[in-house]
Amino acid sequence: MIYNFDQAKNQLFRGLGITSIVILFLFISSYQNNDSGPVLPTDWYYLHLSHTRTDSNPKMDSIAELIDYSKYDMLWLGGDLTYSTSDDETMMHLDSILDFGSPNTLWTLGNHDYIDIDIVQEYTKRPTFYTYNLNGITFLVLDTQDSLSSILGYQKELFDNVIDTLMESTHLIVLHHKLIWMYGDSLLESKIPFVSNVTLSDCSYCINPNNFYTDIYPRLVAVHEKGIEVICIGGDIGMITNEFEYETPDGIFFIASGIKAGADDNKALLFHHENVNNLITWEYRLISELKKND
Repeated sequence: MIYNFDQAKNQLFRGLGITSIVILFLFISSYQNNDSGPVLPTDWYYLHLSHTRTDSNPKMDSIAELIDYSKYDMLWLGGDLTYSTSDDETMMHLDSILDFGSPNTLWTLGNHDYIDIDIVQEYTKRPTFYTYNLNGITFLVLDTQDSLSSILGYQKELFDNVIDTLMESTHLIVLHHKLIWMYGDSLLESKIPFVSNVTLSDCSYCINPNNFYTDIYPRLVAVHEKGIEVICIGGDIGMITNEFEYETPDGIFFIASGIKAGADDNKALLFHHENVNNLITWEYRLISELKKND
């Protein structure tokens, strides 16, 4: 039977006095307007953590293992999680802490994670580079080990497809391990020895000469000019410094976080996303302050 709400309402009104009609009208209005859909949170919190490796498996830095990861809506991993991440024992241990299979755990691989890609993908259920959308953010997770710091082949096709179709997002966040934007910019390149864990060279784990400023950066600027904020987050720091932030003259943000296992001043990046204002801010926090309560 199809229920005619308006017909039933009129029949009731004919049998009621004015006072009862007013009361019933208020009740019906409240009932009809109550279904406003799910209420979105006003704030989200994301954590970026990187270079947590020690000199032996299967564990990460001891304090990093004690972080209360359940407090964060997303976890962004910048690579080099352990000395040799991609073996079964290590992956099982890390998965119990970091939940690799969660769609909200994003992991850009470093050279220490790269030995057995098949095992990594068994846990993540994702390729080594991919895109993801959540809370108005488009994420590009890059694989800077794939072509010695350059973004080429299928990875470049993915990048181009995302940029070509990007319309509704408020932010584009590019996650990567190597600090690929330090090569090719005279100011940033001079800072490599004081920021990056690795040098500029042609080795597999180094910052290699690459195509960031010829093929990638101009397209990020075009995204920024659409009113979409662009944030590139690298993960290969921690040995020399545990903080780095730079805003280009075009308004693109280059930031990085990473730790040195056992150091007292290790920091992670905590992001605060205000839903109402579409605003993302960040701060470096001592990881010792992020531990679970005893």
